Amino acid sequence: MVGIPATCNTKIDWENAVEYAVVHNAGKGEMKSRLEHLRDDHYKLVLKESSKDVPVEEQTPEDYEKVEDPAAEKNKLAVSDEWINALIAKLE
Repeated sequence: MVGIPATCNTKIDWENAVEYAVVHNAGKGEMKSRLEHLRDDHYKLVLKESSKDVPVEEQTPEDYEKVEDPAAEKNKLAVSDEWINALIAKLE
């Protein structure tokens, strides 16, 4: 691998990208940002059951709730927050 890949599809890809950033002292900020996004972006908004009769035009953000998204990248990779935080710590 030369440089940081545009996409990381496996846990090994993420570990290698972080290792590259640390060894070459390049792209640390980018990798940290991507890891934080991976860690924090695993919810989706779903309309609450009590708000299903409210017309779309009258719905507000309070009519939605955050639920775990099984299709989120973090869940596809089966990684924990602790694992992601350990990679972030390597970058600092």
